[in-house]
Amino acid sequence: MDLPNVSRKVMEDVLAVESGEEILIITNPGEVFDISLSLFNAAKEFKAKPTIIIQEPKGSLDYAERAVIEAIKSGPDIVLSISEKKLGKDAYGLNIGYIGRDNKKYTHIFEKLLRGDKRIRSFWSPGITKDIYLRSVLINYTKLREEANILAEILAKGKEVHITTEKGTDLWINIKGRSPLKDDGDFRKPGRGGNLPAGEVFISPAIGKSDGVVVFDGTLGVGGESIIPKEPVKVYVENGFIVRIEGKDEGKKLEEAIKNAEKMALKMEKEEYAKNSWHLGELGIGLNPRAQMSGKLLEDEKIRRTVHIAIGANYDNDAPALNHYDCLVWNPTVEVDGEKIMDKGSFTIF
Repeated sequence: MDLPNVSRKVMEDVLAVESGEEILIITNPGEVFDISLSLFNAAKEFKAKPTIIIQEPKGSLDYAERAVIEAIKSGPDIVLSISEKKLGKDAYGLNIGYIGRDNKKYTHIFEKLLRGDKRIRSFWSPGITKDIYLRSVLINYTKLREEANILAEILAKGKEVHITTEKGTDLWINIKGRSPLKDDGDFRKPGRGGNLPAGEVFISPAIGKSDGVVVFDGTLGVGGESIIPKEPVKVYVENGFIVRIEGKDEGKKLEEAIKNAEKMALKMEKEEYAKNSWHLGELGIGLNPRAQMSGKLLEDEKIRRTVHIAIGANYDNDAPALNHYDCLVWNPTVEVDGEKIMDKGSFTIF
């Protein structure tokens, strides 16, 4: 399959684009622009009204250009972020904030419109490449959504998750009262959004209630880039926060990235953000059958036989931070309230 055919499938199966809908595509120069242009052309075939806006690549701690923020504020039907790294933070949102229709506070106009107001629908693809796009987007979305529903129902009823691996992971994550989210490629209605490639179910751990050890032996997010560690990185967790990181070069890079987010938050006089730089913000479980280890977290965190733990901000917006660094664990055994849902990387529930 080539870019035009994949983008047509995206318009039809993922977004259900209708005639006359406004689509804003935010991108960067280079390879991601080629993907964006194919989405632009596919949108025109569906008689939609696409617009592309290009900014320089942004890292995880960089601000988006003001023109980009203003374009999102215009409230198009669909917003797509096809970026080399990240969309970029919202200066006004971080310093003052937006109040959504749900009366919750949001630090980015995009989040307000998507989650708070449910006015737009979206997908975002930080770090996407042509290879990833061609390989991991063409999947059976009906089956993905069925599996995601089964997994989400189990997590919704669960109170505690226990993750172990042969390499030494032994982590307890409290999820009582938390609601799982599905990145299942179903972005067909306002208020829905996620990654493309899609394929995970994820949940925010209860604040301050996770304990144990996690050994990351897959891709590490280290602030605007991702690396595949040569040797596993061991992280110790107490009361929901990281207290120690062991590992050679990769471990030091992870710790440095967290410290950089902490320092930036302190510079902004946001002590809560600084503290939460070290908090466990997400447990995610990969479901995409075509995803492969590429060194890009966008794809790697969707790989079956993996779970990932994010360090920093969560998805319930009650543990804000400037960072959200996903890190992978291969072939885990996962139990929810004592019931095994994954055995050494293989699902036992479907």
